[in-house]
Amino acid sequence: MKIAILHGSNDTYGASKVLRQEVECLVSLGHEVLLVVPHAGPLAGDLAQFGALVSVVVDSSLVVLRRSKLTDLLHPLTLRADVALADVVVLWTLALSAYVPVLRLRRRRFYVSVHELLLGRVGGILVRTLLAGGTFPVCACSEATATWLHNHGVGRDRLTVTSPVFSAVDAVPERTVHEPLTVAVVGRVNGHKGHLEVARAFQSPALSGSGWRLLLFGTPFPGQDDALHSLQALVKDDPRVEYRGEAASVAAIAAEIDAVACFPSTPEPFGLVPIEAWRVGVRAVGFADGGAGEVLPVVGGLGVRRTDSPELDIAAALVGLAASMKAQPTLPEPSLVNPLFSQERRRNLIGRVVAQS
Repeated sequence: MKIAILHGSNDTYGASKVLRQEVECLVSLGHEVLLVVPHAGPLAGDLAQFGALVSVVVDSSLVVLRRSKLTDLLHPLTLRADVALADVVVLWTLALSAYVPVLRLRRRRFYVSVHELLLGRVGGILVRTLLAGGTFPVCACSEATATWLHNHGVGRDRLTVTSPVFSAVDAVPERTVHEPLTVAVVGRVNGHKGHLEVARAFQSPALSGSGWRLLLFGTPFPGQDDALHSLQALVKDDPRVEYRGEAASVAAIAAEIDAVACFPSTPEPFGLVPIEAWRVGVRAVGFADGGAGEVLPVVGGLGVRRTDSPELDIAAALVGLAASMKAQPTLPEPSLVNPLFSQERRRNLIGRVVAQS
């Protein structure tokens, strides 16, 4: 079958990373994939390994629901001819959910893959308006996301939890702790991923000494440059804190760091970074809510409760992490983690979702 996927980004972050896995699963199931994205980026190169089975088309008229770029709503909402002719259409993330009414009106087979956890009023309205009605399948990237969708009217019988895929590792590397202990924040710099909060925590008395170092990785999405400017202004006078720009992966920076800090301003749909860290022998610490709350215990990370004082929470968590690394220096064995994120499991789930569409 021909599967058309509409995706509102073209980058190296969470939803795009998991999209690569979805494409690989679909191709392995014998499908041909057309991916439509709003702008150029790394996905075409990343998916080139599949040759003619996967094509990537840049279409700037794609309607993407994004708070930082609401002008996208002004584009006319139509289906491209090649998408309309596909056997199944996939709306990759809620950002493409404006196409749900069009697909239903055209009686096209489709499913929606949700990689957001929008706990506020707007997110609830979006789910109730566009996803709750109908019988089309909905995929969720975590149990936390599935619960949120169900709470806003999406039936459990329509929901499939499709965790990200990671190739099995034979052993988790053992690493020597740096002096000073080095923590990294990895993610898009948009004011919500915890870069600012962790940097502020480094100014607290608990982390004020020379025994700590912080590396900040990531770049902003176009239109979110103010978040980067705020971050750079905050850290410029602290020699222990360094903004490094983009990181290809946690593995690419693993030799420099001891732990990743995952402290987003609101609960996130899934914890990709803690799993990537575990695979290369790096610790993880973060808020024990959302998808990360599911992942941190699996990979031997430290999860802490979120309060109204995030900087104090983070400082206490990092101090606790340092102590736990001494008390429990080894991470969970691969046999306990690998099966939860296998490609075979994901492929079987996606095969059923496509059949149900």
